[in-house]
Order: sequence, then C-alpha cells, then structure tokens
Amino acid sequence: MIIESKEKKILNDALGEFRRNTRLVAEVVEFEGKALDAEYYHDAVVKIQWNDLDYYFAVEIKNIVTRAIIGVAVQQLNLFRQKGMLVAKYVNPKIADELKKMDVPFIDTVGNAYINEPPLFIYLKGNRPIDKDIIEQPARTFRPTGLQVIFALLCNPGLENKPYREIAIKADVALGTVGWIMYDLRRMGYLIDAGPRNRRLIRKDNLLNKWVAAYPEQLRPKKMIGRFKADNQYWWETIDLKEINVLWGGEVAANIMTEYLRPQIITVYAKQPIAEFLLKNRLKKDANGDIEILEIFWGFEQDRLHNDLVPPLLIYADLLATGDTRNIETARIIYEKELSKYFREG
Repeated sequence: MIIESKEKKILNDALGEFRRNTRLVAEVVEFEGKALDAEYYHDAVVKIQWNDLDYYFAVEIKNIVTRAIIGVAVQQLNLFRQKGMLVAKYVNPKIADELKKMDVPFIDTVGNAYINEPPLFIYLKGNRPIDKDIIEQPARTFRPTGLQVIFALLCNPGLENKPYREIAIKADVALGTVGWIMYDLRRMGYLIDAGPRNRRLIRKDNLLNKWVAAYPEQLRPKKMIGRFKADNQYWWETIDLKEINVLWGGEVAANIMTEYLRPQIITVYAKQPIAEFLLKNRLKKDANGDIEILEIFWGFEQDRLHNDLVPPLLIYADLLATGDTRNIETARIIYEKELSKYFREG
C-alpha cells in the first residue's frame, strides 16, 4: 500500500499536536505501509517514548472518524499484529468516548488522544478544529455512483477486463460513469491498464477498506427506502425470499451465514416497488422501527449457496457501519471466511 502525501500530513500534524500537549517524544519510524506479515498492511509505525519505555504502534490513517466508520477502523487495526493506533484529522468527543470504551488508541491533528498502555495513560478530548473545512468531501470515485462501480468490480473478480457496457450493467450505472471511474482508479493506483482487455485491479485490500468506509455515508443513505415495524417480530424467520425480488443484508444475513449473531435490526435489500412485500408481511412505516429496507444497487447475481443474501462484501460493510462491537466481531468472521481469499495481498 502506498501512503499518500495528505495522509503523511495528517500523521505529522497529529504527532506534532501530541508532542505539544504531552511533552513526550513521538516520531514516525516507518512509512510506506510495510507488511507486518504476508497479508496485512499499515500506513506507518510510530514510536512514543515515556521515561525509559518505548511504545510502538502500527498506524491506520483516516481523514475523519464518524460512528459509521468506527467499525471499519477497528477491524483494520485488529488485522495488525502490533498494537494498532488510529490517526485522524479530527475525533469528536462522542467518538473519543466510543474509542476509549473499545480501548482503541488514537491521536488527531487538533490534540485529542487516547493511549492506555500501563503505566502510560493519556486521554485528551474536547479540542475542536478551528478550520471548519477540516472535513473534506470524498473524491468523486468514492461518491455514490463511483461506489457502485467499485462494488461491482470487487464482487466480480476479472470484471475490470470486460467491456465498459457490461461493467455498467453490473454496477447499475450509466455507461458514461464507468469511463471516468476507471480513469480515476488508474490515476489513484488501483488499476493497471496494459491494453483494452489487459486491465488488472490491484491494491484491492486498500480499495476494499476505502469502499467500506465511504459506503455508510455516501451510498447507503441514498438507497434507504425506509424503516418499518412488523406486527410479528419473528416474521423474518419464516418467509421464503426466493419467491420475491428481495435479499437479506446486515445482521440477518450474518446470522444465516455464520450462526453467530442474533439479529436486532432486520435489513432487507429490495427492488422497487415493495408495496406487495410490505402488505404480505404486514410491515408498517415507522421511523424508529427495527426493519430497514434499502434499494438493490447492483445488477449481477451470485453463484452462492445462500442466494437469498446480498454479497458478502455488503454484509461485511453493513455490520461495520453499525459501530457495534458484536457486529464488528461477526464482520471479522465473515472477512476471514468469505473475503480474505480475494483481498489479501502478499
């Protein structure tokens, strides 16, 4: 993985604020994402010195940390063999408390920090950014239609070599969209292009992480049809989705796939219209309901044992988007079972 210059700036600025606030020695000892083992990559390694003790952290750099991407960040840190640290432009007080509760070390560019490595303990929160534009808009590649193209590519190995028209159909986007997304993927170092039928998607692990981080805030809200409530809370356990154009996602899909998680939120992906589905299952609109229905945003089918589930990548993303510790653990299981063989790169 190649760490970008803006990520280096975030790290250097965060370390500078950390040194200023704590008077501790803190420095980068390794850049450029050297593999900790044959599979997982970090953005950098930092060393913090306190008295005669040296603390080393494998760093994951994020622009901004919201509740929707806590799960993504924690999952990535869990892949490191060394102790992981989250470095961001800004961590607000609520997110700081969440990370502390999960014992996730972090520092940001405005002086917030949490480290609990006895006898060293640091917890600084409440520092706010002066620059109101600190939260940047994502590149167009990681906005809704771009995310749909990337999703189709990640779920269909080798699709990058197909004609743009086929990619557009599987991504459910306009043909013109595919061209500029493929251009951006080349420019960002995710696509090698040696000819019309000799393209190869690379750094897929990093692309996966960026997709999962962007999905909850950029694409998922736009595909949300609504929240609902059922007269019978166990309605989902007895229906057969194979007869209708809907698929299980989120916690229900994870439960079916792993038998590890008891669903609290019922997630359904469907093609419009859904009136018949709602009527048949007696689902009523309710802003606080425990059923969420989203629109299917892809145009390919899966050759899977569980063909009533959304693709594993989307189950994984749905779970991490909750920021819930039990879902993050289940997401890890799904990653190891279903995704790692496609995205780990030595």
